Amino acid sequence: MSKVLRYELQWDEETHTLAQRAAHAAGFNSVKAYVTQLVRRDAPAVLETYDKIVLTNEQFDAFCEICENPPTPSPGIRKAAKALDEEGFFPHEGR
Repeated sequence: MSKVLRYELQWDEETHTLAQRAAHAAGFNSVKAYVTQLVRRDAPAVLETYDKIVLTNEQFDAFCEICENPPTPSPGIRKAAKALDEEGFFPHEGR
């Protein structure tokens, strides 16, 4: 059995009443059960929209070309990369 985690919500009265009514109308005995069902039903579709990149063949070819033959970084890109490196944004193993 997986670990059960606790999550607390603070809603205004109107939202709470709406959730209670919707839970009851949908046949759930609690707002918790209703919200759990909403997350399990909707979250995979939401996440899928952010997990995939759809490219045309031309876009994919252009992406591969840039990866295989990257342009020389501009001075601005070099400066930004140096600043991030100094901040420890990119951890380097073995240093």
